[in-house]
Parts: sequence; structure tokens; C-alpha cells
Amino acid sequence: MPSNPQLKLMTELLHLEGVVVTNYQIITDIGIVLHLENMSRESQCIHCGSKTEKVHQNNELTIRDLPFGEQALYLRINRRQMRCEKCGKKFTEELNYLPKKRTYTDRFRKKIVAEVLNSDLKNTAERNGVSEQEIETMLKDLGEELITAKPQGLKKLGIDEIAMIKGKGNYGSSLLGMVR
Repeated sequence: MPSNPQLKLMTELLHLEGVVVTNYQIITDIGIVLHLENMSRESQCIHCGSKTEKVHQNNELTIRDLPFGEQALYLRINRRQMRCEKCGKKFTEELNYLPKKRTYTDRFRKKIVAEVLNSDLKNTAERNGVSEQEIETMLKDLGEELITAKPQGLKKLGIDEIAMIKGKGNYGSSLLGMVR
């Protein structure tokens, strides 16, 4: 069993808000597994907005995070399903570091997307131990987030049409911020 100073150090190195490392394992040929626990006992209802501590069900998940050195890092978390005491409805607690219905952290997704921009899907997938389909899902999720985001500091917008294949009627568009 790891000592308290070791767990405190692991929590600080992990740098995720609202969680504490309770245990860890180093598994040969797999990587490091950190067992996490939420510091907050209550969660806000997504239906009515009231806070509740009533746990309906516990769901243990193992998710991917940024590698620690050369080792893959997995987080073992308890994503609780809560029951609101006010409206009586069930909901799954929101975790600020974990996108809905995904098995990787937000910062892991950002790292993968940054790598894909400088490489290609196949090599990025091999380097990080994820599938090409998973990377495509990450890119799709990011695209959906960017569609709803508003550009910051944009004064003039340039629009250009580009022929993907000359003479075939297949066009694409590019949008450029002309002045900042």
C-alpha cells in the first residue's frame, strides 16, 4: 500500500482539479493505473439544478490520460449515478476532465488532435495505442465544439472556394481571419 506522501505527490503530478489519488499500480506492458476518488460528495442535478449527495449507483471506469514519461497512464474512476432528492430523477455526475460517453480525458484528446495535425491518423494511432476510429471520433467531437464556439477578436472574415479536383465540380471552402 502506498504511503500518504506518495499519494499526495501523485495527486499533485496528475494535476486534475477535484480528485485525489487513493492507490496506484504499475502493470508491466500496460502502464500506470491511478485509482482516483472525487473530493466532492455532492453533485448538481442536470434537471432541476439542486445539489444532492444521494448515490443511486456506482460505475467504475478506466480511462486514458496523458502518458507519464514513456508509460501509458490510465485513471480508474468512479462515475456515480445520482438521484436528485428534490425532483427524484437520476443523472450521471459531470466530471470536468472527462467528455460525456468517452474513455479518455479532455487533455489526452487535445494531445492526440495536436499530433494528428502534424502527422497522420495511422502513425498517431500506433504511437499512442488508440484506433484510427477513436481518433476520428476525437476530431468529430472537437469539430462539433468549434461549430458552437464564437471566434475571438475577429474583425474581417475572408472566404475562398477551392476546387478539390479541377473540372469535377467538387469544391471546398476556407474561412480566414483577415485582420486581428
